Amino acid sequence: MKNLKRALLFVILLSFSTGLFLMANAPEKKKLRHVVAFKFKPEITTEQMQKATKDFLALKARIPQIIALEGGPDLAYQKKNGKFTHCFVVTVNSPEDLAIYGAHPIHKAFSNSVDPLLAEVMVVDYWTE
Repeated sequence: MKNLKRALLFVILLSFSTGLFLMANAPEKKKLRHVVAFKFKPEITTEQMQKATKDFLALKARIPQIIALEGGPDLAYQKKNGKFTHCFVVTVNSPEDLAIYGAHPIHKAFSNSVDPLLAEVMVVDYWTE
């Protein structure tokens, strides 16, 4: 009886550890990155840029399709006359999630508030490897 209990415990532990090993070594699911770069108009104040940055980063808490969001000002944007000053990376799971994010009323309201401040916007979407 003791040997049967030991054998059963061994099989359970082996199955559990094998499952953990497979999960740890499974390839990560690809994610979709949506990169947005802003070039603010020259007359826009630092305070306006900071508010736009804060408002962009706040989208993560308000739009469920966003699984990660990071970004901010270029460390040397004041020295780069005419170049993009801020960059943000939005991460979602699928093209469908990206479309929902893009059409979301909260995202549209943010875009409408920041568009008048911008001289140029660059957007690049790509899949992680």
